Amino acid sequence: MNRTDAELAAALITWRRELHRHPETGWTEFWTTAFAADVLHSLGYAPRVGREILNPDQRMGLPAPAVLERARQRAVQEGAAPRWLERMGPATGLVADLHPGREPDLVLRFDLDALEMPEADDAGHLPAREGFASRHPGLCHACGHDGHTALGLGLAALLRRDATRLACNVRLLFQPAEEGVRGASALIQQVLGARRFLAVHLGLGAPESGSLVTGLSGFLATTKFDARFTGHAAHAGLAPEAGRDALQGAAEALLALHALPDQTDQSGQEGQAKQKGRINVGLLAGGSARNIVPDQAVMACETRCVDREADNALLATASATLGRIARERELGLEITIQGRAGCANSDAELAQLLARTALELPPGPDGQPLFAAGKICSEGRMAASEDAATLMEAVQLGGGQAAYALLGADLAGGHHTPHFDFDESVLWPGALWLAAVCGRLCG
Repeated sequence: MNRTDAELAAALITWRRELHRHPETGWTEFWTTAFAADVLHSLGYAPRVGREILNPDQRMGLPAPAVLERARQRAVQEGAAPRWLERMGPATGLVADLHPGREPDLVLRFDLDALEMPEADDAGHLPAREGFASRHPGLCHACGHDGHTALGLGLAALLRRDATRLACNVRLLFQPAEEGVRGASALIQQVLGARRFLAVHLGLGAPESGSLVTGLSGFLATTKFDARFTGHAAHAGLAPEAGRDALQGAAEALLALHALPDQTDQSGQEGQAKQKGRINVGLLAGGSARNIVPDQAVMACETRCVDREADNALLATASATLGRIARERELGLEITIQGRAGCANSDAELAQLLARTALELPPGPDGQPLFAAGKICSEGRMAASEDAATLMEAVQLGGGQAAYALLGADLAGGHHTPHFDFDESVLWPGALWLAAVCGRLCG
């Protein structure tokens, strides 16, 4: 690497560590958005932020207004630039175009949000040992999104070097609220018309530094929803008959949802049924005291389906089941959608191009390839859900191609665990690879 490259490689790690210190959960990424906007502006971009890129009314799983305001004030206290906060309004996230004013030919998505969980503080955890652990109790970057944001900023710096050579517009989309699949639906307009879309995740099915999976498929459509039952409280000893038990109704509903037949089709060989969808109730809570008939209960539920049609059908069946039980027990019922994502598969042609590009990169300063041929795979499966699938789906329905890639990284702990950390040295090769992809697709 020449000196300029060395400085930029170091900057990626610096950016990642600063982001790691300031974790913010979905829709509260005010400091993170302002930080990324500052970096992009210093590189010569004109970032658009918050309400400038999405409709705030289309956000799902929104925190309470008091939570949002506290997050905004915390961002101010931690040095977020007022000009960005003013432009954001109530929303977070940002977009940077290499050639503003043009429709995007290629969109790359990088997620911003952290998780609501404590970070490890022992000496064996590198962020704690090196002094860049979370400053926010109960919040941490345990899924690598700090690395994703830093990767996007590094790519932005590399693209500015070659801006005159790139004829097409490359759009960098920094998405809020990926966790819980709450953010992408509000940003679909930012990918409409794009010919290609790419999202990248650190680790997961590529937990080894120097490896790549360039075309992940099998993402499941999902809907996250809450069902809140409302009854009437009464003294459990003196007048239980005067109450309407919301918790009992919710318990009946839980059993009824799990008793729903799996969504299946008969497309398998010899008519073998193929599972298309399932539902899970992950939380049930209600009541206030042991001697009071519960007047409130809430269920946190989700669907997982192989396609949108099956997901819509399962959601409709679940809603009808909940409604029937509420009517029979004379309970109020409110169903709130907290998140939704589509299903998607990577386009093989684009995935293969991504793999070839990685193989053709110049070797590193040690003379070794940045990505070895034996560690690059153009196909992979992920039987889970991802918010990027909604954006992939939108691009593909518009006639474009999309891919979801995994940037391999040695991991110190599993995703969504307190000891999660990744090998930061993969950020620079990852940025070089993405820049080369942009050059090949948009040069």
